[in-house]
Amino acid sequence: MLRTFVFVVICLVVNYVEAQNQSYVYTSHMASKCKEHICTDGYSYKSFYSVDSDNLKAIKRDAETVFEMHLGIQATSNGHILLSPVMRPGYSDPVYEIVVGGGGNQFTELRRNLKRNARSSVKTPRILSSFEVRGFYIKISQDGLIEFGKEGEVLPLLTYIDVNPLEIKYFSFAAWTGVEAKFLYDCPTAGENGTELTPDSKEIEPPLSLSDQLKRSRLLYRLPWIPPKPTMDVKLGIKVTNVKYDPFQSKLVTAMSVVTSWTDESMAWYPLKFNGTESLKFRQGQIWRPKFYVFNSDNSAVFDARNSDLISMVYSGEATFHFQTKVYTWCVDSPPGLSKWPRDEYMCSIVIQPWEAHEKINIQIIEPTDSKMHIFSDIDEVILNEWEVSTKQVIIKSTVWNRVYISDDNQTHQSDRLIISVELKRRATAYNIVFYTPLIVLLTFVLMSFWSEPLTMSRIWFLAGCSIVISMGLCYIDFLVPSHTLPSILVLYTTVLICVLVAMFIQALLMTAAVDKVRNTATMQKLMTAYIFRTIFCLPAYLRSAGRNGGYSLQEDDDAQATPIARDVEEMESETQRTSGDKKDLAEVIDRILFITYSITFATMLIAHF
Repeated sequence: MLRTFVFVVICLVVNYVEAQNQSYVYTSHMASKCKEHICTDGYSYKSFYSVDSDNLKAIKRDAETVFEMHLGIQATSNGHILLSPVMRPGYSDPVYEIVVGGGGNQFTELRRNLKRNARSSVKTPRILSSFEVRGFYIKISQDGLIEFGKEGEVLPLLTYIDVNPLEIKYFSFAAWTGVEAKFLYDCPTAGENGTELTPDSKEIEPPLSLSDQLKRSRLLYRLPWIPPKPTMDVKLGIKVTNVKYDPFQSKLVTAMSVVTSWTDESMAWYPLKFNGTESLKFRQGQIWRPKFYVFNSDNSAVFDARNSDLISMVYSGEATFHFQTKVYTWCVDSPPGLSKWPRDEYMCSIVIQPWEAHEKINIQIIEPTDSKMHIFSDIDEVILNEWEVSTKQVIIKSTVWNRVYISDDNQTHQSDRLIISVELKRRATAYNIVFYTPLIVLLTFVLMSFWSEPLTMSRIWFLAGCSIVISMGLCYIDFLVPSHTLPSILVLYTTVLICVLVAMFIQALLMTAAVDKVRNTATMQKLMTAYIFRTIFCLPAYLRSAGRNGGYSLQEDDDAQATPIARDVEEMESETQRTSGDKKDLAEVIDRILFITYSITFATMLIAHF
């Protein structure tokens, strides 16, 4: 029962507060009778308005009132109202500053100076709203009584008696950093006999310097989206600061420093008439400037002007605009056949043309030695990476472009195009160390293995280990090699793997009994004992003599023939070694053949690769 009672009380309080808030909400009809001021510059009073004193004198309802103001505020918090006897007061000047919904929409305060010297404060939670315009009033009497309250309520929120009241001549509005506030001012004021008086406060323009007056006169009645002349001559200078190429997607990312320059004679002026002012600065959108985009980009959008400067214009009407941008283009100019990855090279093109189809622009290239490029683009650092970049720029006239690139809207686009040829060459030092060092080591050890002891399991295990290492490398290299090309280094590694597997198979086959049948044939024995054959394959020379088993035995040279052959144990052991040596001779011959064949094959492929 207690919980129900508390809930009902809370609901009644909330409804009462909401009803009170709704009592001073401006409707659209009421707001249409007021003037509007939007604050987006934070806590700073920039625009000042002069008080309409004539309408204040016409108020006869309360003769003691010297200043009365009705206004509306729409903001999340911090609606600041400044009442001042002087325009643009300083921190030491006496003013009335009323902060509505300060502290995150928690209190309302009256100050005697800017941002300090609070004289009256009251807690007002949720006094402002971000979606409703809530009305307030300010009254100052002759005896110095200052009242601030909600529209429609008799009792004010704040009261303060100033023994030395100020004569209010100007007022202004401000918000807080990150807060956008809307103020309605010059709202109708109740006059005599129930009539309404609408004040007509005037915004006071700040005093302009000669350069500001010159800028205003140049911008008066000017449409920034229309070029000054039917045909504009534009100088365009582009400095490539960074290039990244993705061979997997064939996409080129190019960072540029762009300098554009053009002349508008209608903007020219005489410096002596404006206190020697020889240059002006304009923001983007204040005057016309040429806009470009990349024709062969992956997205058709105007250049994204990053870190852009203001548009600089000298008294002759020559304007210069510098900015940085990044473009994304396709680059599919891959050479046919095997690629030289990782020492690959690419030729890419970037076609730049004006964004507006109805504009006719003649483009001229600003050379790198021009002073404009030194002044503006030298501040943009060139970032080096794995690519060596060389560029070449050329202008293509619209007549030539229309013949080369035939489309349906050639009669609409009559501007020149700037083509930048980008030549990319990879700095492959790290790749050479990673990919070629293991390859050279493997080739060296494989070729040296053919001069080791034949017919042993250690060689087979060595060749098997080489094949495993190469196979593992080929499995991981797939993540680095572009799939749409076939690099010659991949063919080289595959060839080495096949050669290693063939050598391992031959070594294993020589260790089987089937090879003995082939070796013991008369033809094979005759070939193996031939002098020329043994000389070619660097085998020791032997004489042929009949053996005990009807086969052949190998003896020493002519000096050894004169020595009688003794049938003793040592000779039997020697014959046993020679008999097994016949199989080793065959293995050595095959090793010599493989060594020569592999050496020629590997050397030829390496020369072709490089």
